[in-house]
Amino acid sequence: MNNHLDAVIDEAVKLVKDVSRFLLEDMEDKKVIRKSGDANFVTDIDLKVQEIILKKLYEILPESNIIAEETIANDFKLGKYTWILDPVDGTTNLMYGYKYSCIALGLVVDGTPYAGIVYNPYLNEMFTAKKGQGAFVNGLPIGVTDSKTLGDSLITFGTSPYDKGKAEETFRVSKNVFMQCRDLRRSGCAALDICNVAAGRMDGFYEMELQPWDYAGASVILEEAGGRITNWQGNKLTYLTKDSAIATNVHIHEELLEAIK
Repeated sequence: MNNHLDAVIDEAVKLVKDVSRFLLEDMEDKKVIRKSGDANFVTDIDLKVQEIILKKLYEILPESNIIAEETIANDFKLGKYTWILDPVDGTTNLMYGYKYSCIALGLVVDGTPYAGIVYNPYLNEMFTAKKGQGAFVNGLPIGVTDSKTLGDSLITFGTSPYDKGKAEETFRVSKNVFMQCRDLRRSGCAALDICNVAAGRMDGFYEMELQPWDYAGASVILEEAGGRITNWQGNKLTYLTKDSAIATNVHIHEELLEAIK
């Protein structure tokens, strides 16, 4: 099975890189649609990227289920093979030309997160991982930092902007974390934030609410890089429902959990 799956994943990596060209297009004439919530948007680019990727994924792994952000009625089940796709993570960044967005794709096999593919076309950085085989950026191995305390850590976070009812709790927590860590960063793209923890550029990340497509691909990359991801209660993420998330280098995980509580 592994040889077959490896070939499938290699095809998926090429597909993600190829389709990412749409993220580099000028947004001037692109249509932006407001979805439910305060800051929840979809663009023509999100829809085009998803349409192409879905079609090709069904070709390379016909028996798979695909859970994707812009699909209205997802089949939220983890069968034999389940892809979890965010065609553009960081859509608001894309709309503003902020150049910090990515395509994020995860593959779950028999209920176990198996592969992650996250591509940032602006920096030409392809993060990849397969279960038990390590994590890489552009083919070079990556690993988490060895920072042992929150005081020595640079932390990135998300504001769950689609639900501003979470703002008070998010910023209360963030003040507490900020007072205990080296500094905070806020980028607007959870998948890349988690990958940057995996690559040792950040020590930790947290957000009050993420969807499975925000974390599915990046979480495999993080764990293969030696990191850890849980919800705010310290439990594993299900890959099927929205949840809170903390991603760290392992060493500071409990301390960051405490700071959040």
